[in-house]
Amino acid sequence: MNLIDKYVAEVGKHLPLLKGREDVEKELKSTLEDMLEDKAEQAGRPRDEAMEIELLKEYGSPQRIASSYNPHPYLIGPRMFPFFLMVLKIVLTVVIVIMLVLSSIKAVTAFPLFAADFMQVIMQGFGNALSTAIAAFGNVVIVFAILERILPEKEMGDFSNEKDWDPASLAKQPDPDMVKRGDLIVEVVFTALGLAFLNGLFNLPVFTKEFSQFIPWINAVFLGEIILDVYLLVTAKWNTPGRIAKVIIEAVGIAITVILIRTPNLTLFTNESLLNFIKISEEAGAAGLAAYYTTSITLIVILIIQGIELAKALYELLRINYRKK
Repeated sequence: MNLIDKYVAEVGKHLPLLKGREDVEKELKSTLEDMLEDKAEQAGRPRDEAMEIELLKEYGSPQRIASSYNPHPYLIGPRMFPFFLMVLKIVLTVVIVIMLVLSSIKAVTAFPLFAADFMQVIMQGFGNALSTAIAAFGNVVIVFAILERILPEKEMGDFSNEKDWDPASLAKQPDPDMVKRGDLIVEVVFTALGLAFLNGLFNLPVFTKEFSQFIPWINAVFLGEIILDVYLLVTAKWNTPGRIAKVIIEAVGIAITVILIRTPNLTLFTNESLLNFIKISEEAGAAGLAAYYTTSITLIVILIIQGIELAKALYELLRINYRKK
């Protein structure tokens, strides 16, 4: 193996793990061979190792050449970074508020509660909020880093590039099948956070074993939603397979929510714990009662939202098929 072959192999080691690496290596080797032949012809002597060393030194280090073939030298590029910051602020605010509210509920409903116990619960709440914020930050970064690499180049311009915006577009009738990428990205981020929460990443001892048996099914629905959102981000448009997938996902989600509503004792705020709260004091009973019914109310709200989404998905699917006829 001559120096050019070794040089090309070294460049290949630093290329990103993307399709087309072999083509890049072949192109680079052909270019270097042609340059070496020209150099030998100009020098009026056969090519040798010294000439190869001189050529490769002029061409540049393998790391620098490899970086020129890397379309993504950054984790999150400048086009998506402003949107990334906006989503990150929303996510961190939501998860921190939720964690602090849960900690407050735990502090209020933990009886008997002494001053030292109260301070311990509060400190644990702040610690959980901090760890949750760090975990949420990592999840948002991972989601945007993946989207940075799978979204088509031409589909990412409108996040930050305004020079291509045409005022005449305001007069055009919007295509009902076009997707709103911003909404989809936010949905992917929060769905990923929901997956992390359900699978114990945030380490919240709120749910019971009765709830844990539904986690695999909920995971399947969330993963299906993420896959569909990523598919729509790539295609940038709704189509019949996408509409069918949406209907199936929403229908399965409704079925799971209905079963959850009919399942007792999903959280630690059970009937037995409520009775204990009521025996201790009227205030404790009121706090426990509110926490207990919050779960049912939340599930009912989720069911209503899922019903609306399913109705919209069915309407859009029928509209697409009617328009084709």
